[in-house]
Amino acid sequence: MTEYPRYPNPQIAEALCEIHYKLAPQMPWKATAPGALFKKLQPDYPEFEPVTEQGIAIVVGPDGIPQQQLTPSRVRFSLKHRSEPFLIQISDQILSINVLPPYPGWQAFKAELERRWPDFMETVTPHVISRIGLRYINRIARRSADESPNSWLRSNDYIAETALRSGPGFLGRTECRIDGQNRLLVTIAHDRHTTGGALHGALVLDIDRIVEREIAADWAAVEAEMWRLHDDVWKVFSSAKGDNLENLLRGEGHA
Repeated sequence: MTEYPRYPNPQIAEALCEIHYKLAPQMPWKATAPGALFKKLQPDYPEFEPVTEQGIAIVVGPDGIPQQQLTPSRVRFSLKHRSEPFLIQISDQILSINVLPPYPGWQAFKAELERRWPDFMETVTPHVISRIGLRYINRIARRSADESPNSWLRSNDYIAETALRSGPGFLGRTECRIDGQNRLLVTIAHDRHTTGGALHGALVLDIDRIVEREIAADWAAVEAEMWRLHDDVWKVFSSAKGDNLENLLRGEGHA
């Protein structure tokens, strides 16, 4: 297991672990499950809110032209921690934990999911885990209107040098199928929003690592996969961060 540095000035806008699960036929989804989980977690997660999601799928029509198609809406339930930057979300097929700024570090992130796992298992009783995704979205404030991504990042196997030399409005995305069960998606983009004091918008580095296979619905198996996914996310990030980003993460001055 890799030891990861704990930076005093992380640039993570959001980190999340999304776990897809299947239920046994003899133990179908109960509409009361989210409320039951909320009762267990309420001392630490006092906010409980239903959220309706409308999905969009890309469908290739008979003329060969891709078209957007709305998928059936789904309801998930969101539970917000009273003092820590954690958000737990649950639906009839997915459990996720989202971490908002300030990012508390990998060990705290993983420990919070481990702490809540027994309550989830007791409430939902999943038969098997079918997919786990671990995603990190970094948002780095741009210092000028014409700043290129190579001010912060280096090219690697997933980020092309041409994308790093790009001017405003850049977007680079690599979706890699490692094998039949594993995927890695890396995106760099210009976020034009000026939130958080980013007067010239921000550079977004989005790393999404996914495994799709049947995994035992117990914490030891889930944790082992999370470590593996996090190792891969870290390898991409550490090979992409340039000196300026390293200094920013450490809270030091940068060129």
